[in-house]
Amino acid sequence: MTEFQAGSVNEINFPSKILERDIKLSIYLPKDYTALFKYKVVFCFDGKDFYSFGQIHRTYEKLRANNEVERAIFVGFNYESVDKRRAEFHPQGERTPLTVKAMAQEILPYIDQQFPTYKVGNGRLLLGDSLAASVALITALTYPRVFSQVGMLSPQHDDVITTLVQRCQFTDILTVWHTVGLEEADFALPTTGKRADFLTPNRALNQLLATQEMTYYYQEFDGGHRWKSWKPLLADTLTYFLSDNISF
Repeated sequence: MTEFQAGSVNEINFPSKILERDIKLSIYLPKDYTALFKYKVVFCFDGKDFYSFGQIHRTYEKLRANNEVERAIFVGFNYESVDKRRAEFHPQGERTPLTVKAMAQEILPYIDQQFPTYKVGNGRLLLGDSLAASVALITALTYPRVFSQVGMLSPQHDDVITTLVQRCQFTDILTVWHTVGLEEADFALPTTGKRADFLTPNRALNQLLATQEMTYYYQEFDGGHRWKSWKPLLADTLTYFLSDNISF
């Protein structure tokens, strides 16, 4: 049995039969972790980026020290390469449905078996940035009763997501946090250098989600499509999902 160290990011190679590869998972147990209590689970697509650039675990510990958030553990899903990330996270990626299936049928059962977790949809939060935000939303729309909370930082939005929203019969049980930067109307994609507009499609996604019977929060922030802009948002995101005492 794997030994997990509290207060550290523990990396494991998780064998996925569905994706037919090992997935590197980065699991963070808080400093005050004890198996005597139950925990919510925060799943981060682009996990290594959330830890390295977003410092999400450090943000959580500061909030936790001030008793502003509930007990939670973090599970990062790390991509192998830029090309494979697109194939497994993009709304039109040929392997994205397999990623969604692996999350629900392999990774989640493993985490629930290893740790004392709340085994309900609102005890699980999916987070992602850009394409990782897209696959987080797609996962929740596919398994809304399993994953009912989603935090999205500047997701890629297209007709595939529109169709999934329209087809989902349980959007009323979802809670969605959605942000996009005002500088994202025209920027160079960090992976390809091509010009892109994320602001306009995200405003369209906002209009779509606002018509659904879900708990929905939308914000346009001063910043761009980069972690320098996303990192300051994480404290509010975690507080929104992990605290009952804050209203936005």
